[in-house]
Amino acid sequence: MTRAKRHHYVPASYLARFGENGSVLVRRRGKSTMYPTNVKNVAVEGGFYEITGDDGQPSDSVERALAGLESKALTALTGVEQSQRLPSPGSSDREALATFLAVQFTRTPLNRERIMFPVRVARYAGDREIDATLMAEYLEREHLGFRPQDSEVRGALDLTQYMLGEREFFTKDNAIRLAFSAVEPLERVILGMHWSLEVARKPRLVTSDAPLVLWRPPTSRAQFEGLGLNNAEEVRFPINPAMQLLLTHQVREPVTRIEPDRVRACNADLASACYQVVVGHPQRERQLRLLELRARRPVVRFNTGPGYRTMPDGTSEYMGEILHSWVPWH
Repeated sequence: MTRAKRHHYVPASYLARFGENGSVLVRRRGKSTMYPTNVKNVAVEGGFYEITGDDGQPSDSVERALAGLESKALTALTGVEQSQRLPSPGSSDREALATFLAVQFTRTPLNRERIMFPVRVARYAGDREIDATLMAEYLEREHLGFRPQDSEVRGALDLTQYMLGEREFFTKDNAIRLAFSAVEPLERVILGMHWSLEVARKPRLVTSDAPLVLWRPPTSRAQFEGLGLNNAEEVRFPINPAMQLLLTHQVREPVTRIEPDRVRACNADLASACYQVVVGHPQRERQLRLLELRARRPVVRFNTGPGYRTMPDGTSEYMGEILHSWVPWH
């Protein structure tokens, strides 16, 4: 059997829903220009899911397993498009979509980069010692693009030095396994959330190479805290230019009509959180042109500071210095 070499981290058949005849319009981070291309050329990387098989040879078994999962989920999405109704709780279609969303949450290059951060630092260091000076240099020049605070240098250094001591962990195979180990608990959270469908009065929704968008109102906590399924107020997944799936922790109407202002706000949040590109219809350049796409994508951040826990009597107890890492979504 021929081994697949180009692996999509967002299904091409999903991206095709936002274009026509297999063609979409793409805009990259930091660029104002756009270009049409076939969906097979978007959100793809050679050997991204390639692992070592039982025979010791490269295997695309993960990519093939994902293709089967995607087929079931995209069939369910077609049913949503046709009926403008979401699958009922407990149905096989809802479970297929929940699994698909959980996998999409974990399969991104950003998640891979987060896992492999210590390896990237080691490659940058070469023969140099990985100390605070080198880490500050790496964060500023390669990772963040600005001078980090001492607490961020310390957090990144502590994590890197500890994890590099577990050298057998840092293989591509293990990174893939670790990412997908989170799918089952994420799926349970997704199934426990309230599902609703937003239908746009004008079909102007776009998507990206990171289409599952977590959102909550701006807060100062965004400076040191990321978003997850449990603390996001909304989890959005565009289905096509005219509708998107909305997951919340509060009960909402099963189907809601949304106005252009809501569409523009959702598109802006999606662009902010994308990995490298946003994707839209070849005949609707304006939707992509209006988006703000900063040159640098979200990256993993670090912090080290004092940690406290609340005791039964209401007092606080010092726990020592706590290492925290997160990815800002905006």
